[in-house]
Amino acid sequence: MPLLSANKIANGTSLEQLHMREANGNPWLTTGLLTLCFTLSYTDRHVLSLLVDPVKASLHLSDTQIGIVQGLGFSIFYVLASLPLARLSDRGNRPRIMSACIAVWCLMTMFCGLVTQFWQLLLARIGVAASEAGVPPAALTMMADVNNPRHLAQATSIFMLSPYLGGGIALIGGGALYGSVQHWGPNLPWGVGSLQAWQLVFLLVGAPGLIAAALILLLREPRPQRTGAVESRNFVELFAFLRTQRRLSVYNYLLTMAMMVIMLSANVSWMPAVLMRAHHVDAHTVGLLFGPVFLVFGVVGTLSAGAIIGRSGEAMLLRTFRFMRWCIWIAVPAAAIGPLLPLLWIKLPLVALALLCISAVNALSSLPFLLITPRPVRAQAVAFLGVVTALVGTGLGPLLVGALSDRLIMVQQPLSLALSVVCATAGILAALMLNSLVKRASDELGADSVAVRDTET
Repeated sequence: MPLLSANKIANGTSLEQLHMREANGNPWLTTGLLTLCFTLSYTDRHVLSLLVDPVKASLHLSDTQIGIVQGLGFSIFYVLASLPLARLSDRGNRPRIMSACIAVWCLMTMFCGLVTQFWQLLLARIGVAASEAGVPPAALTMMADVNNPRHLAQATSIFMLSPYLGGGIALIGGGALYGSVQHWGPNLPWGVGSLQAWQLVFLLVGAPGLIAAALILLLREPRPQRTGAVESRNFVELFAFLRTQRRLSVYNYLLTMAMMVIMLSANVSWMPAVLMRAHHVDAHTVGLLFGPVFLVFGVVGTLSAGAIIGRSGEAMLLRTFRFMRWCIWIAVPAAAIGPLLPLLWIKLPLVALALLCISAVNALSSLPFLLITPRPVRAQAVAFLGVVTALVGTGLGPLLVGALSDRLIMVQQPLSLALSVVCATAGILAALMLNSLVKRASDELGADSVAVRDTET
């Protein structure tokens, strides 16, 4: 498919945009509700990072096992569920699909509070992973359907606030909740009082999402009727199309985003434990310290990225890559040095700077695919990005840090050093790959300008 034709399909005609807006009402209301649901997914996902030490002590786990539960064990099943759910989203009723997924991950989060063994915790996290995989492709493609291209960068950046809103709520609210439930006593009904504090936190954090599962059904499916020929497009055809896009080296881009997710997932999974072990503070205090840092700087980075790139016009793809490159080069030294510093008041600002830049890059991660991919297979394109970043990024980030920490037994703070090494390595690799993406997009933009001038002549 020619590039011009693909962009025309991806952006849609004004008639289609009008139809979609009439079908689904206010696009910003849709974006807000989808962002709320995605935020709850990250709250349920990341509350475990605050409870690492009590869960580890109660279930007698190692850092490597915690890394498996937070990382590879989670991401493998996220990957396995992503493509089937995305293909279903390209064809079916997306609000209903998302509602079912939300209900399942909430119940699985609550089940985390009832486990007594490692394999039970792993199964519960697998349930969370598989159900969470269905929301991003459906939500992002719905936003692409109800927003015009000029507003799409802002809409996706708002949606990508969710990891930081959800993680911040998990850290701040989870820490406060953990401190509170320790004083509840044994006289609670239905045997709940016999549970440990960390178990009660899982039960209480998972329950509110069931309300969101009902609210999402208020949205209407905005997709216009498609012909059978269009709906029959499959994942192989999608990947073949992506490889033809001269402005985007799909392999480089996927690995770049995977490296950024390694940095993010490693920090959110292990930074609370780093602070607890290096500075001898409890989970409640860590939530109050790291929670606002993660929330505020993640939100600022995400919103700033959408505002800056939203004004890019025709050169949006090239400007996106250049913006990402600057952010990565700033994030790498901050993420590498921050965990190693002995003073908390210096460590937290560097961690904040790293999260600011990482969040800005991740906020724009789906934008290139949304810009160049035909609408009938957008959900599969977003899911494919999620597959790679989940398997490599979410899977390896926590696991690499945990495994390296278990082996650095001769170092005074092994977990801090492990986090520093993993983040520095991933960040440098991402920066190098992004350099080639900038060059490729620049060359293609220059070639297009020459072609236009030749045509006018």
